[in-house]
Amino acid sequence: MSVTRPTMARPFLVAATVCAAAAAGCATLKAPTWPWKKDAGSTDVAGDTSDSDVISSEYQAGPRDIGWDYFRGENVNKRWKKLVGRGPNETVARKALAEADTLFRAGKYREAIPKYKQVVDRWPDSALEEDGLWQLAECLFFTDQYPKAEDCYDELVKKYANTRHLDRIAQRQFIIAQYWVAVDQRDHLPVIVPNLFDRSRPLFDTQGRALKAYDHVRINDPRGPLADDSIMAQANAHFLDRQWLDADYFYGLLRSEYPDSDFLLQAHLLGLQAKLRAYQGPGYEGGILDEAEILAEQLLVQFPDQLTREDEDRVQKARGEIASQLALRHWQRAEFYAKGKHYSSARIYYALIARDYPKTMLAQQARQKFDTIKDLQDVSDDPFPLLTRVLNPDSLKEAELDAIAEADAVIARQDTGGAGPPLF
Repeated sequence: MSVTRPTMARPFLVAATVCAAAAAGCATLKAPTWPWKKDAGSTDVAGDTSDSDVISSEYQAGPRDIGWDYFRGENVNKRWKKLVGRGPNETVARKALAEADTLFRAGKYREAIPKYKQVVDRWPDSALEEDGLWQLAECLFFTDQYPKAEDCYDELVKKYANTRHLDRIAQRQFIIAQYWVAVDQRDHLPVIVPNLFDRSRPLFDTQGRALKAYDHVRINDPRGPLADDSIMAQANAHFLDRQWLDADYFYGLLRSEYPDSDFLLQAHLLGLQAKLRAYQGPGYEGGILDEAEILAEQLLVQFPDQLTREDEDRVQKARGEIASQLALRHWQRAEFYAKGKHYSSARIYYALIARDYPKTMLAQQARQKFDTIKDLQDVSDDPFPLLTRVLNPDSLKEAELDAIAEADAVIARQDTGGAGPPLF
Protein backbone atom coordinates (compact mmCIF):
# COMPACT_ATOMS: atom_id res chain seq x y z
CA MET A 1 0.00 0.00 0.00
CA SER A 2 1.49 3.36 -1.04
CA VAL A 3 1.93 6.27 1.35
CA THR A 4 -0.11 9.37 0.47
CA ARG A 5 1.53 12.82 0.02
CA PRO A 6 -0.24 14.55 2.95
CA THR A 7 1.21 11.97 5.36
CA MET A 8 4.77 12.55 4.10
CA ALA A 9 4.50 16.35 4.31
CA ARG A 10 3.26 16.43 7.89
CA PRO A 11 6.67 16.66 9.61
CA PHE A 12 7.77 19.44 7.30
CA LEU A 13 4.55 21.35 7.98
CA VAL A 14 5.10 21.16 11.75
CA ALA A 15 8.71 22.40 11.43
CA ALA A 16 7.65 25.29 9.22
CA THR A 17 4.93 26.25 11.70
CA VAL A 18 7.44 26.28 14.60
CA CYS A 19 9.90 28.43 12.64
CA ALA A 20 7.19 30.90 11.72
CA ALA A 21 6.07 31.17 15.33
CA ALA A 22 9.64 31.73 16.47
CA ALA A 23 10.10 34.42 13.86
CA ALA A 24 6.94 36.12 14.93
CA GLY A 25 7.98 36.04 18.58
CA CYS A 26 11.54 37.36 18.09
CA ALA A 27 10.36 40.88 18.76
CA THR A 28 9.38 39.87 22.27
CA LEU A 29 12.68 38.16 23.16
CA LYS A 30 15.25 40.21 25.22
CA ALA A 31 18.99 39.78 25.49
CA PRO A 32 20.16 38.87 28.99
CA THR A 33 21.68 41.70 31.02
CA TRP A 34 24.73 41.54 33.27
CA PRO A 35 24.00 41.92 36.97
CA TRP A 36 26.18 45.05 37.26
CA LYS A 37 24.37 46.80 34.36
CA LYS A 38 21.77 49.44 35.06
CA ASP A 39 18.09 48.88 34.24
CA ALA A 40 17.07 49.31 30.63
CA GLY A 41 14.76 52.12 31.57
CA SER A 42 17.40 54.13 33.40
CA THR A 43 17.92 57.64 32.04
CA ASP A 44 21.13 58.36 33.96
CA VAL A 45 23.66 58.45 31.11
CA ALA A 46 26.22 60.36 33.13
CA GLY A 47 26.87 57.61 35.66
CA ASP A 48 30.24 55.92 35.97
CA THR A 49 29.03 52.67 34.33
CA SER A 50 26.89 54.03 31.51
CA ASP A 51 27.92 54.15 27.85
CA SER A 52 27.47 57.27 25.78
CA ASP A 53 24.66 57.22 23.23
CA VAL A 54 26.50 59.74 21.06
CA ILE A 55 30.03 58.86 19.92
CA SER A 56 32.26 61.91 19.42
CA SER A 57 34.12 62.32 16.13
CA GLU A 58 37.36 62.31 18.16
CA TYR A 59 36.94 58.74 19.31
CA GLN A 60 38.27 56.05 17.02
CA ALA A 61 37.94 52.39 17.80
CA GLY A 62 41.32 50.70 17.86
CA PRO A 63 42.28 47.95 15.41
CA ARG A 64 41.05 44.47 16.11
CA ASP A 65 43.46 42.46 18.22
CA ILE A 66 45.01 39.67 16.18
CA GLY A 67 47.37 36.93 17.30
CA TRP A 68 49.46 37.55 20.41
CA ASP A 69 48.25 41.18 20.61
CA TYR A 70 44.96 39.79 21.87
CA PHE A 71 46.67 38.80 25.14
CA ARG A 72 48.56 42.05 25.73
CA GLY A 73 47.85 43.56 29.12
CA GLU A 74 46.46 46.84 27.82
CA ASN A 75 44.14 45.05 25.37
CA VAL A 76 42.90 42.70 28.07
CA ASN A 77 42.27 45.72 30.31
CA LYS A 78 40.28 47.48 27.58
CA ARG A 79 38.08 44.44 26.99
CA TRP A 80 37.49 44.01 30.71
CA LYS A 81 36.48 47.66 31.17
CA LYS A 82 34.11 47.41 28.23
CA LEU A 83 32.68 44.19 29.63
CA VAL A 84 31.88 45.74 33.00
CA GLY A 85 30.47 48.91 31.45
CA ARG A 86 33.43 51.21 32.00
CA GLY A 87 34.41 51.64 28.37
CA PRO A 88 34.95 54.99 26.57
CA ASN A 89 32.29 57.50 27.58
CA GLU A 90 32.56 61.13 26.59
CA THR A 91 29.72 62.30 28.83
CA VAL A 92 31.30 60.83 31.95
CA ALA A 93 34.70 62.25 31.00
CA ARG A 94 33.37 65.77 30.47
CA LYS A 95 31.48 65.73 33.75
CA ALA A 96 34.61 64.52 35.59
CA LEU A 97 36.72 67.21 33.90
CA ALA A 98 34.32 69.96 34.98
CA GLU A 99 34.33 68.71 38.56
CA ALA A 100 38.13 68.37 38.58
CA ASP A 101 38.63 71.88 37.20
CA THR A 102 36.41 73.27 39.94
CA LEU A 103 38.53 71.54 42.57
CA PHE A 104 41.75 72.68 40.86
CA ARG A 105 40.70 76.33 40.84
CA ALA A 106 39.87 76.02 44.53
CA GLY A 107 43.39 74.74 45.23
CA LYS A 108 42.16 71.26 46.18
CA TYR A 109 44.77 69.45 44.12
CA ARG A 110 44.68 66.13 45.95
CA GLU A 111 40.91 65.87 45.57
CA ALA A 112 41.20 66.70 41.86
CA ILE A 113 43.70 63.91 41.09
CA PRO A 114 41.17 61.00 40.95
CA LYS A 115 38.82 63.10 38.83
CA TYR A 116 41.50 63.84 36.25
CA LYS A 117 42.44 60.15 36.23
CA GLN A 118 38.82 59.38 35.42
CA VAL A 119 38.96 61.79 32.47
CA VAL A 120 42.03 60.05 31.10
CA ASP A 121 40.50 56.63 31.64
CA ARG A 122 37.01 57.23 30.18
CA TRP A 123 37.78 59.16 26.98
CA PRO A 124 41.22 58.15 25.61
CA ASP A 125 42.87 59.43 22.43
CA SER A 126 41.12 62.79 22.53
CA ALA A 127 41.62 66.42 23.45
CA LEU A 128 39.92 65.62 26.76
CA GLU A 129 42.62 63.10 27.59
CA GLU A 130 45.33 65.62 26.63
CA ASP A 131 43.89 68.24 28.97
CA GLY A 132 43.31 65.63 31.65
CA LEU A 133 46.93 64.45 31.52
CA TRP A 134 48.23 68.02 31.73
CA GLN A 135 46.02 68.91 34.68
CA LEU A 136 46.80 65.61 36.38
CA ALA A 137 50.54 66.31 36.09
CA GLU A 138 50.00 69.81 37.45
CA CYS A 139 48.14 68.44 40.47
CA LEU A 140 50.96 66.00 41.14
CA PHE A 141 53.48 68.84 40.79
CA PHE A 142 51.67 71.13 43.21
CA THR A 143 51.37 68.33 45.75
CA ASP A 144 55.17 67.79 45.58
CA GLN A 145 54.89 64.35 43.98
CA TYR A 146 57.65 65.19 41.52
CA PRO A 147 58.54 61.68 40.26
CA LYS A 148 54.92 60.95 39.32
CA ALA A 149 54.52 64.43 37.86
CA GLU A 150 57.63 64.07 35.68
CA ASP A 151 56.41 60.70 34.42
CA CYS A 152 53.01 62.17 33.62
CA TYR A 153 54.53 65.11 31.72
CA ASP A 154 56.64 62.73 29.69
CA GLU A 155 53.66 60.46 28.97
CA LEU A 156 51.71 63.46 27.71
CA VAL A 157 54.47 64.46 25.27
CA LYS A 158 54.93 60.90 24.04
CA LYS A 159 51.23 60.54 23.27
CA TYR A 160 50.64 64.10 22.01
CA ALA A 161 53.95 65.24 20.53
CA ASN A 162 52.49 68.55 19.31
CA THR A 163 50.65 69.38 22.49
CA ARG A 164 50.04 73.05 23.18
CA HIS A 165 51.43 72.54 26.67
CA LEU A 166 54.95 71.71 25.41
CA ASP A 167 56.69 74.90 26.59
CA ARG A 168 55.23 74.67 30.09
CA ILE A 169 56.05 70.95 30.27
CA ALA A 170 59.71 71.73 29.52
CA GLN A 171 59.74 74.36 32.26
CA ARG A 172 58.26 71.96 34.80
CA GLN A 173 60.66 69.15 33.96
CA PHE A 174 63.64 71.51 34.07
CA ILE A 175 62.64 72.79 37.52
CA ILE A 176 62.18 69.23 38.82
CA ALA A 177 65.61 68.21 37.50
CA GLN A 178 67.24 71.27 39.10
CA TYR A 179 65.64 70.43 42.44
CA TRP A 180 66.80 66.81 42.35
CA VAL A 181 70.37 67.76 41.41
CA ALA A 182 70.52 70.34 44.21
CA VAL A 183 69.20 67.86 46.79
CA ASP A 184 71.64 65.18 45.66
CA GLN A 185 74.63 67.53 45.81
CA ARG A 186 73.59 68.77 49.24
CA ASP A 187 72.88 65.41 50.86
CA HIS A 188 75.06 63.07 48.73
CA LEU A 189 72.22 60.57 48.46
CA PRO A 190 73.21 56.92 47.96
CA VAL A 191 72.15 55.34 44.69
CA ILE A 192 70.97 51.93 45.86
CA VAL A 193 69.34 52.87 49.16
CA PRO A 194 65.58 53.27 48.57
CA ASN A 195 63.77 56.47 49.46
CA LEU A 196 60.67 55.39 51.39
CA PHE A 197 59.53 58.62 52.98
CA ASP A 198 60.11 61.67 50.77
CA ARG A 199 57.56 61.67 47.93
CA SER A 200 59.31 64.57 46.24
CA ARG A 201 62.31 62.37 45.38
CA PRO A 202 62.56 59.19 43.28
CA LEU A 203 62.72 55.80 44.91
CA PHE A 204 66.32 55.24 43.72
CA ASP A 205 69.11 57.27 42.11
CA THR A 206 67.98 60.87 42.46
CA GLN A 207 70.89 62.15 40.37
CA GLY A 208 70.17 59.70 37.56
CA ARG A 209 66.49 60.63 37.44
CA ALA A 210 67.45 64.32 37.33
CA LEU A 211 69.70 63.74 34.32
CA LYS A 212 66.89 61.78 32.65
CA ALA A 213 64.53 64.71 33.22
CA TYR A 214 67.06 67.02 31.54
CA ASP A 215 67.12 64.55 28.65
CA HIS A 216 63.34 64.77 28.37
CA VAL A 217 63.52 68.57 28.13
CA ARG A 218 65.96 68.40 25.24
CA ILE A 219 64.44 65.45 23.40
CA ASN A 220 60.81 66.55 23.72
CA ASP A 221 61.51 70.11 22.61
CA PRO A 222 64.93 70.16 20.88
CA ARG A 223 64.53 73.72 19.61
CA GLY A 224 62.86 75.11 22.68
CA PRO A 225 64.31 77.87 24.86
CA LEU A 226 65.50 75.39 27.52
CA ALA A 227 67.14 72.78 25.28
CA ASP A 228 70.66 74.20 25.51
CA ASP A 229 70.14 74.97 29.21
CA SER A 230 69.36 71.31 29.87
CA ILE A 231 72.47 70.12 28.03
CA MET A 232 74.67 72.57 29.93
CA ALA A 233 73.10 71.52 33.22
CA GLN A 234 73.77 67.85 32.41
CA ALA A 235 77.38 68.58 31.49
CA ASN A 236 77.97 70.58 34.65
CA ALA A 237 76.43 67.86 36.81
CA HIS A 238 78.79 65.28 35.30
CA PHE A 239 81.73 67.67 35.68
CA LEU A 240 81.03 68.16 39.39
CA ASP A 241 80.80 64.38 39.79
CA ARG A 242 84.20 64.00 38.06
CA GLN A 243 82.67 61.99 35.25
CA TRP A 244 84.94 63.61 32.71
CA LEU A 245 84.02 61.63 29.61
CA ASP A 246 80.29 62.20 30.11
CA ALA A 247 80.89 65.89 30.77
CA ASP A 248 83.04 66.13 27.64
CA TYR A 249 80.28 64.49 25.58
CA PHE A 250 77.60 66.96 26.64
CA TYR A 251 79.87 70.00 26.27
CA GLY A 252 80.66 68.78 22.77
CA LEU A 253 76.97 68.22 22.06
CA LEU A 254 76.18 71.80 23.01
CA ARG A 255 79.03 73.15 20.83
CA SER A 256 77.89 71.18 17.80
CA GLU A 257 74.10 71.38 18.09
CA TYR A 258 73.62 74.87 19.59
CA PRO A 259 76.30 77.17 18.13
CA ASP A 260 74.21 80.25 19.03
CA SER A 261 73.84 79.31 22.68
CA ASP A 262 74.72 81.76 25.42
CA PHE A 263 76.76 78.97 27.01
CA LEU A 264 79.06 78.46 24.02
CA LEU A 265 82.16 80.02 25.59
CA GLN A 266 81.68 78.10 28.85
CA ALA A 267 81.17 74.89 26.87
CA HIS A 268 84.57 75.45 25.21
CA LEU A 269 86.41 76.31 28.42
CA LEU A 270 84.93 73.56 30.55
CA GLY A 271 85.09 71.10 27.68
CA LEU A 272 88.84 71.71 27.42
CA GLN A 273 89.26 71.02 31.13
CA ALA A 274 87.11 67.88 30.88
CA LYS A 275 89.26 66.51 28.04
CA LEU A 276 92.50 67.12 29.95
CA ARG A 277 91.12 65.40 33.05
CA ALA A 278 89.76 62.48 31.03
CA TYR A 279 93.22 61.71 29.63
CA GLN A 280 94.69 58.79 31.60
CA GLY A 281 98.35 58.92 30.60
CA PRO A 282 100.74 57.81 27.85
CA GLY A 283 99.85 54.17 28.36
CA TYR A 284 96.30 54.79 27.10
CA GLU A 285 94.64 56.05 23.94
CA GLY A 286 95.63 59.63 23.17
CA GLY A 287 93.01 60.84 20.71
CA ILE A 288 91.40 63.01 23.37
CA LEU A 289 94.66 64.97 23.64
CA ASP A 290 94.50 65.81 19.93
CA GLU A 291 90.91 66.95 20.41
CA ALA A 292 91.96 69.12 23.34
CA GLU A 293 94.70 70.71 21.25
CA ILE A 294 92.18 71.62 18.52
CA LEU A 295 89.71 72.95 21.09
CA ALA A 296 92.35 75.20 22.66
CA GLU A 297 93.14 76.66 19.24
CA GLN A 298 89.43 77.24 18.61
CA LEU A 299 89.11 79.13 21.88
CA LEU A 300 91.88 81.58 21.01
CA VAL A 301 90.61 82.11 17.46
CA GLN A 302 86.84 82.12 18.03
CA PHE A 303 86.60 84.15 21.24
CA PRO A 304 89.42 86.72 21.20
CA ASP A 305 87.18 89.49 22.55
CA GLN A 306 85.25 87.41 25.09
CA LEU A 307 88.13 85.76 26.89
CA THR A 308 89.23 87.46 30.05
CA ARG A 309 92.89 87.68 30.91
CA GLU A 310 92.54 84.83 33.38
CA ASP A 311 90.73 82.64 30.84
CA GLU A 312 93.40 83.28 28.23
CA ASP A 313 96.12 82.35 30.72
CA ARG A 314 94.30 79.11 31.50
CA VAL A 315 94.05 78.27 27.81
CA GLN A 316 97.76 78.95 27.25
CA LYS A 317 98.62 76.83 30.28
CA ALA A 318 96.41 74.03 28.92
CA ARG A 319 98.20 74.22 25.57
CA GLY A 320 101.54 73.81 27.31
CA GLU A 321 100.23 70.83 29.27
CA ILE A 322 98.90 69.23 26.08
CA ALA A 323 102.26 69.68 24.34
CA SER A 324 104.07 68.11 27.30
CA GLN A 325 101.75 65.10 27.33
CA LEU A 326 102.07 64.56 23.57
CA ALA A 327 105.86 64.82 23.80
CA LEU A 328 105.83 62.28 26.63
CA ARG A 329 103.86 59.85 24.44
CA HIS A 330 106.50 60.16 21.68
CA TRP A 331 109.30 59.81 24.24
CA GLN A 332 107.96 56.53 25.61
CA ARG A 333 107.61 55.11 22.13
CA ALA A 334 111.14 56.16 21.26
CA GLU A 335 112.48 54.60 24.44
CA PHE A 336 110.60 51.39 23.71
CA TYR A 337 112.13 51.09 20.23
CA ALA A 338 115.60 52.05 21.48
CA LYS A 339 115.55 49.32 24.14
CA GLY A 340 114.58 46.81 21.47
CA LYS A 341 117.44 48.05 19.27
CA HIS A 342 115.04 49.29 16.57
CA TYR A 343 117.03 52.47 16.25
CA SER A 344 115.45 53.72 13.02
CA SER A 345 112.03 53.89 14.63
CA ALA A 346 113.47 55.39 17.80
CA ARG A 347 115.22 58.13 15.81
CA ILE A 348 111.90 59.04 14.15
CA TYR A 349 110.15 59.67 17.47
CA TYR A 350 113.10 61.55 18.95
CA ALA A 351 113.09 63.76 15.88
CA LEU A 352 109.32 64.34 16.17
CA ILE A 353 109.73 65.55 19.74
CA ALA A 354 112.41 68.04 18.73
CA ARG A 355 110.44 69.26 15.74
CA ASP A 356 106.87 69.47 17.08
CA TYR A 357 107.47 70.26 20.75
CA PRO A 358 110.73 72.26 20.89
CA LYS A 359 109.68 74.21 24.00
CA THR A 360 109.15 71.14 26.16
CA MET A 361 111.69 69.79 28.65
CA LEU A 362 111.94 66.55 26.68
CA ALA A 363 113.09 68.27 23.50
CA GLN A 364 116.70 68.68 24.63
CA GLN A 365 116.83 65.15 26.00
CA ALA A 366 115.47 63.86 22.69
CA ARG A 367 118.33 65.60 20.83
CA GLN A 368 120.88 64.01 23.14
CA LYS A 369 119.34 60.56 22.73
CA PHE A 370 119.29 61.04 18.99
CA ASP A 371 123.01 61.87 18.91
CA THR A 372 123.69 58.74 20.94
CA ILE A 373 121.99 56.31 18.52
CA LYS A 374 122.30 58.14 15.20
CA ASP A 375 125.01 55.77 13.86
CA LEU A 376 123.64 52.51 15.27
CA GLN A 377 122.13 49.87 13.03
CA ASP A 378 118.87 48.06 13.73
CA VAL A 379 119.05 44.55 15.11
CA SER A 380 118.01 41.90 12.58
CA ASP A 381 114.86 40.05 13.44
CA ASP A 382 115.54 37.53 10.72
CA PRO A 383 118.53 35.25 11.50
CA PHE A 384 117.98 33.18 8.32
CA PRO A 385 117.11 35.68 5.54
CA LEU A 386 117.48 33.22 2.64
CA LEU A 387 115.17 30.67 4.25
CA THR A 388 112.65 33.38 5.13
CA ARG A 389 112.62 34.67 1.56
CA VAL A 390 111.53 31.22 0.36
CA LEU A 391 109.11 30.32 3.14
CA ASN A 392 107.77 33.83 3.86
CA PRO A 393 107.56 35.99 0.73
CA ASP A 394 105.50 38.55 2.68
CA SER A 395 108.77 39.76 4.14
CA LEU A 396 109.03 41.95 1.05
CA LYS A 397 106.05 43.92 2.37
CA GLU A 398 107.81 44.34 5.69
CA ALA A 399 110.84 45.69 3.89
CA GLU A 400 108.56 48.15 2.11
CA LEU A 401 107.21 49.36 5.44
CA ASP A 402 110.77 49.83 6.69
CA ALA A 403 111.48 51.95 3.62
CA ILE A 404 108.49 54.15 4.43
CA ALA A 405 109.80 54.61 7.96
CA GLU A 406 113.19 55.65 6.60
CA ALA A 407 111.44 58.17 4.34
CA ASP A 408 109.70 59.67 7.37
CA ALA A 409 113.06 59.97 9.04
CA VAL A 410 114.37 61.93 6.04
CA ILE A 411 111.38 64.30 6.28
CA ALA A 412 112.06 64.88 9.96
CA ARG A 413 115.77 65.45 9.19
CA GLN A 414 114.99 68.15 6.65
CA ASP A 415 112.73 70.14 9.03
CA THR A 416 114.29 73.38 10.26
CA GLY A 417 111.31 74.86 12.07
CA GLY A 418 112.41 73.79 15.55
CA ALA A 419 114.25 75.76 18.18
CA GLY A 420 117.62 74.27 17.17
CA PRO A 421 119.41 73.05 14.03
CA PRO A 422 118.33 69.84 12.23
CA LEU A 423 119.24 66.68 14.04
CA PHE A 424 120.92 65.00 11.07
